Formats: sequence, C-alpha cells, structure tokens
Amino acid sequence: MTFFRRPRLPLTRRGRRRLAVVFGAGFVGLSVPFWVPRLLSALPAFQVARVSVVGTTLIPPDEVTRLLALEPDASVWDAVEPLEARIRRHPMVRDATVRREGFDGLSVVVVEKRPVALVATPELRAVNGEGRILPVEPSKAALSLPVIAGTTEVEGDLVTEPGVRELASVLDRLDRANADFVSVISEAGLAPGGGYRFLMLPDADAGSVYLPNDDPVGALRRVSLALGQVEDPRVETADARYARQVVLAGTGSR
Repeated sequence: MTFFRRPRLPLTRRGRRRLAVVFGAGFVGLSVPFWVPRLLSALPAFQVARVSVVGTTLIPPDEVTRLLALEPDASVWDAVEPLEARIRRHPMVRDATVRREGFDGLSVVVVEKRPVALVATPELRAVNGEGRILPVEPSKAALSLPVIAGTTEVEGDLVTEPGVRELASVLDRLDRANADFVSVISEAGLAPGGGYRFLMLPDADAGSVYLPNDDPVGALRRVSLALGQVEDPRVETADARYARQVVLAGTGSR
C-alpha cells in the first residue's frame, strides 16, 4: 500500500494576520492577572480607607491593624502575602488571612492560639494544646481555665515536663469535643494507676472524673451518657478507665 503526504501549503498574508491575532489575544489573556492589579493599585479610588478585623478575642483589633503597617497610599490591590506574614509573627496568632472588602477596604481574619489550661511556674500562666506558654495575662483576660496540678518548669516558651504537655494536649482535645465539660474542670492531673483525673467545680454533675490514656474523648462520651441516667444526686466519682463501662461511686446533694 502506498501513502501520499498532502503537500503543506504556505500561509497566506490573511492567515498570518489571523495567527498573529490569536497569539496576541492569548498573550493578553494570560497577562491580565499580572498587569490589571498593578494598574488598579495606582488609582486613588482603591486606596485602603478601612480595615476590619474578625476572629480576635485575646488580641485587640487595633493591635492587628498596627501589625499591617500599611503605607499611606496602600491599595487594596497590593499583594496581601506580606501583610499576612506580618500578622503571623504575633505570638498569639496561629494563622491570618487578608482579603479585599469592597473598593477601599481590607478584611483580616485571624485565628488565635487557644489557651486550654493554666500552669504554675510558679505564677499561673496560660498554655495551649502544644504545651507552649502564651503571652496573655490570665487575670486581665478573665481566663476561666483548668489548672494543671503541680509546679512546672519552662524552657523558652515550652513546658519541659512531658506529663504536663500531655495533659495540655488532652484538655485541648476534650475542649474541642465538649467545651461544657472542660468549663467545669477545676484541676487536671495524672491519676494514680494511669489515666487522667479531673477535679470538677461544685456545679458539675460529678466531683471527679477519671479518663483513660487511650481515647479520652470517647470515654468522656460514655461518662456523659452514664451521668445522664443518674437522678438528682451529685456523683462523687465517675471512672471511665474500664473497658466499655463507667463506674459511678458515691452520691450527695449539690
């Protein structure tokens, strides 16, 4: 069998013009994301006139605004990555996102580092779930947090004792799963024989709660179900360190 190759015809002048137009349009389309923001940022109508801050409870919003360090002629079309980097340097900030808001505004969304407990160093200081000291004054911020039993040492901003860091991590997980439970914990500590012991405030359903090392969140769910089946009296102890069961002991009036 014999194949014949069709001869390639040379481009006409009209064909070359069409090809140039196609390539030119493609280049303009690809370059739009680069030159349009630069053009708009030079217009006075897009200069930043207002900044809104959301997500802060422990950091004053005006402190976040100062961290932006905006130039007088800053535009909403300027790159936001440097602004986000400045805010993330704050020791209480976990993450930050800056977005354009209308023609002349910026919206800053802040995710703060969450304090989950207080440790004695010997003065009471707030720690997060990683066992790191947070630069917040508990009394001034009106923090109502569990106290981790004992006195601990700190190196830099990190708690040196593994047991304290472990408890901070557990309290963080419990708080995310059941914030109401953590809000009525007075003191947290390692329990004799293993697991964790939580001394509760007087208005809690139990005087003390024991949870195992493995799956303390699941064990807390079992405790909540067991306490829900008890009538009026306050239970003195609720121990969920046993396989698939909760042992309730002692009752008394609130």
